[in-house]
Amino acid sequence: MPIAALLVGAALASPVFSQPQALTGGLPGAERIYNKDVLTVHYMNRDMRPIWVRGSGSFQPRVAGILNILEESWTHGLNPERYHIEDIRKLAADMGGDNQLELDLLISDAVVRYAHDLTGMRDAGMGDKAAKYWREPVKSDALLQDVSDVADPVTLIRNLEPAHNLYGALRKELIELAAQPEEHFKPIKIGKSIKPGKSSPAIPAIRERLGLPAMEANAEVYDEPLAVAVMKVQKDYGLDTNGVIDTNAMRIINRTSEDKIWQIVANMERLRWIGEGRPERYVIVNIPSANLWAVEGGAVKLEMPVIVGKQARPTYSFKTEITGVRLNPNWSVPPTIKREDFLPALQADPYSLTKRGIKLTVGRNEIDPGKVDWTKVTNKDLAVLRMTQPPGDQNPLGKVRVIMENPYNIYLHDTNHRELFEGKERNLSSGCIRVSKPEELAAFILGENKDYTIDGMNKMINSGSMRDVLTDKGIPVYVTYQTVWLNADGKLVYGQDVYGQDAKLAEILKAAKAVKIPRPTTTPEI
Repeated sequence: MPIAALLVGAALASPVFSQPQALTGGLPGAERIYNKDVLTVHYMNRDMRPIWVRGSGSFQPRVAGILNILEESWTHGLNPERYHIEDIRKLAADMGGDNQLELDLLISDAVVRYAHDLTGMRDAGMGDKAAKYWREPVKSDALLQDVSDVADPVTLIRNLEPAHNLYGALRKELIELAAQPEEHFKPIKIGKSIKPGKSSPAIPAIRERLGLPAMEANAEVYDEPLAVAVMKVQKDYGLDTNGVIDTNAMRIINRTSEDKIWQIVANMERLRWIGEGRPERYVIVNIPSANLWAVEGGAVKLEMPVIVGKQARPTYSFKTEITGVRLNPNWSVPPTIKREDFLPALQADPYSLTKRGIKLTVGRNEIDPGKVDWTKVTNKDLAVLRMTQPPGDQNPLGKVRVIMENPYNIYLHDTNHRELFEGKERNLSSGCIRVSKPEELAAFILGENKDYTIDGMNKMINSGSMRDVLTDKGIPVYVTYQTVWLNADGKLVYGQDVYGQDAKLAEILKAAKAVKIPRPTTTPEI
């Protein structure tokens, strides 16, 4: 039956929608309609009855409620202009019968696009390696059915907003940053380093940037309260806590509000990829902060520093499941280390690996490295050459390796160089994640096994023999890239973009005009 026949006698009939193929063609901004096919099928299935506009009066709580949500979308790091704000405002201002169906369709399209942007990865190219690990945005057809069926669709859409504590803190910070005066968007110049007790014309601006009150007398003196705030910054960012305002300290202090806004937006974006549901027990590793947390019942049971991949060999973000622990593991050398580290070492000294206890085998046959011309070995040769180090003090995996399937051969594991955890820079590995408290992590992973005891695990470790101990129930592990996080006091810490992923994501968002943050005097597209 043609649409025209369905509309005969309908209170909301509009001649614009007289043909199925023109269902959305007459809408304001129709070229920006997100999913015409889905809208067409959905409205045809409901005989063109509206979802949002109810009755003929000007008071439309559903319309007003959704318009408020769309107008506030910038607080999630989104761009309200993607959701037909101006067109919806115009149609809502004129609630005549000829406009109501157009308004309803346009709101539905805006809601579908908004929900898509808010509930997952907007574009597969945004991820650092593979989008398959992260949450998929809500399906448009399912969302339309949900808002059509529920008594309060406005609340349903509002409930799509992430409820994570960090996300809420980032959103609050974004709102506060957008309201800051223009001088917060400019860097502070200090000249030479400033020591506590000294004076500098830059001190008043630094005090304001760090949230300290202005001083009426001796305003340019670097006093004790400011020194405490500077040392707090230095401690949070792994700098020497000497209180000297030097180039390293100013690199942190001098982040302008615009720098922070883009860092916040990038981090909110990535948090939305993870999704809301968290299990009772899980492990999370944050690459930029180089820290691990083991969580149970919503509380952190174990926290530790870790070592992650260097910039040239990054640790990728992904999620998988821990299925067990390998005690006294052997080490099968991964392809990158074989090619880039060990082959040059073998070319310089054929017995360099043998001296470290590493065996070289092809199939079941162990080979004598002194009889190989390593200058002629190809990548194809390396692919069939196994380099294996048995358990022991020289093994770089230490005493514990977490079993977690993933295509990158990235694991949580112990190390035979625990002194490296004392350093400020912990981007040192070839991609795997070295943990500073391996036995405690193993205890958390195996803690719910019926036959697990700490003494039993220690005996297996002390035996020196490799042993796999599987978990009775898998434990999700999330390896994330969040350059802004909450410290122990619940305050936001701005970390370093160690792999440049914030910058890359910001460029993608800018090119797509996917973000628009209002400013107090102007509303530039940033």
